[in-house]
Amino acid sequence: MISGKGMRPGDIVTASNGKTIEIVDLATLTGVCVVALGPSIAGVFTPNDDLAKELFQASEASGEKFWRMPLEESYWESMKSGVADMVNTGGRQGGAINAALFLKQFVDEKVKVDAR
Repeated sequence: MISGKGMRPGDIVTASNGKTIEIVDLATLTGVCVVALGPSIAGVFTPNDDLAKELFQASEASGEKFWRMPLEESYWESMKSGVADMVNTGGRQGGAINAALFLKQFVDEKVKVDAR
């Protein structure tokens, strides 16, 4: 550790919404999507079918390639912590889904998104 403020595996941080996270590993959603879909297709995670439809219409108009990814709630089990609300990474398999489920913890369910 460079200083006493550095974080170590096993540390617990509190997010701005009050949820606690056991720090185990850091990874990007983008990186695991590239592993899953390759460099030319973007992964789309949303439980909102209307938003997904709008995003795919924009995808077709722009020539960008999107693929809708599942938000498999059963994967959340691998992200539970015995000392915090969650860990910030699940198992190696399904990494993009685990990352999306983690991010979902910080989005208010009442938020409505308009892709236009």
